[in-house]
Amino acid sequence: MTGTRGRTVRPGLALFALTLAVSAVLLGSTILNVALPTMQRELGAGNTEQQWFLNSYTLTFAGFLLVGGSAGDRFGLRRLLVWGTTAFTVTTAVTGFLDSPVAIIIVRALMGVAAAMIMPTTLAVILRIFPAGKRAQAIATWAAASGLSISLGPLLGGALLSGGMWWGSVLELVALFALVALAATLAWVPAIPASGAGELRMMPVAGSLGGIGLLVFGVVHATDKGWTYLGTWLPALIGLLILAGLVLVEARHREPLVDVGLFKHASFTVAAVALTLGSFVVFGYLYFITFYLQILRGYTPLQTGLLLIPLSVGLVVGAPLSRVASERFGPRATIAAGIALMTVGFVCVVWLGARTGVAWFVADAFVLQLGFALVLAPGMTLASSSVPTERAGAGSALLNTLRQLGSALGVAVLGSVLWSRYSGLVSDRLAGAPDGVRRAASESLASALATGDSAAIKAAGPAFLSSMHTAALVAAGVSGVALLITLVVRTSGRSSGETSGRSSSRLSSRASRGSGVVASAADSGSGSGAGSGSGSGVSASVVRSR
Repeated sequence: MTGTRGRTVRPGLALFALTLAVSAVLLGSTILNVALPTMQRELGAGNTEQQWFLNSYTLTFAGFLLVGGSAGDRFGLRRLLVWGTTAFTVTTAVTGFLDSPVAIIIVRALMGVAAAMIMPTTLAVILRIFPAGKRAQAIATWAAASGLSISLGPLLGGALLSGGMWWGSVLELVALFALVALAATLAWVPAIPASGAGELRMMPVAGSLGGIGLLVFGVVHATDKGWTYLGTWLPALIGLLILAGLVLVEARHREPLVDVGLFKHASFTVAAVALTLGSFVVFGYLYFITFYLQILRGYTPLQTGLLLIPLSVGLVVGAPLSRVASERFGPRATIAAGIALMTVGFVCVVWLGARTGVAWFVADAFVLQLGFALVLAPGMTLASSSVPTERAGAGSALLNTLRQLGSALGVAVLGSVLWSRYSGLVSDRLAGAPDGVRRAASESLASALATGDSAAIKAAGPAFLSSMHTAALVAAGVSGVALLITLVVRTSGRSSGETSGRSSSRLSSRASRGSGVVASAADSGSGSGAGSGSGSGVSASVVRSR
């Protein structure tokens, strides 16, 4: 294959560079989980600040994905990828040397902006440089690298922290990873002509940031004040209203950044819901399970990372299995099976106790990630098949915006369920204790153990376990909703030729007004069992009407 400037394009090496870039981005989102107890101890960070260490990154990531995808289409995918990776490397390296929780939250937010330039661009490049017959496999590889990075973050971070390094060393590792990705991008990713499609509109970005930010702010606030507090539900309600207004405005805009018309296609809707809620429960799990392993069970950061290896094993096993299952049963059935496994895994968290055998935890973690692996690759392929090629960047940005929103809400909601219930239980059990002891013990499990008070220590462990079990059941309920939607919503079973013919007819009638875009998607679905005849096929073409 020859590039646009006469240089030979090597898709395999380009895919390697793209997976390095997206792996750095996702390492940046998970590697801090294992460092949270260390940051609490070294920086004096409370529960709310710890949640914002994670969510400031995912919020700006989600908000700027919208404009990031369009910017890639407008200015060139390789150029934006280079800019984004450079900015990500610098901001990540700087964050690791900060010692103020507020400063860390702010610069982590800038990291998220840079990450938003990388994530949609990598997938859009794959859709441009790979031929039809190899595109599904390339997407599966990209998705596997994404999931593996999520799993490896706690292990790599734990190894550094257990080796005596400071908390910021985990981010310096991510910055080094990003630097290697930048070099590989410059060497192997081809220059792709900018399509010039779309306009860069910042109002949708401001709306998404404001809506998502207020929603997460309200949910996180429940940790300290409870769910009935005005400062909890009012910001969340305003955030939801802003997001609803954004959807209505974008649905009527001639050049939407939030292409809500894609949800008219059942295949996109099923995949988007599964990926969003899957990210919700997985990131929420990684948040609360770290405190269970390091604080309650007393494992070191390295031991915690090693105990989370089953997450990686589940992904390694599940990635090829998901492709085989999709080819045989169709992507929708594969996604449903994965969500069912995740639901069972979260229910089984209820049996984790202070002295439960490690084998039970390892098996449960494996089941959870195996289920997520069965969702990830088929979901990405199924959703990508509904994205018009000319708007590949913007389409993948919408999908990844939903995933990042799910991640942020997972940490916020499950974290708030965990700590608000914990605080209530500890306060009740220490009703007769001195105010200082009760107040410190109710802040967090680590604070309770640090008091040295025998009553506080005795109350904190069971309270944390009960709260963690409640959070896990909430996660199981969310997975159950995703499973129900996957089973109820039926994807199109029409033939490719029929759909393509209808799309072409619509394009002809609207081309003069520029109000329709047709993109063949059969190539994306061909490798994933999309046309398996099981009722889970993917439409061969997509028409977006404005």
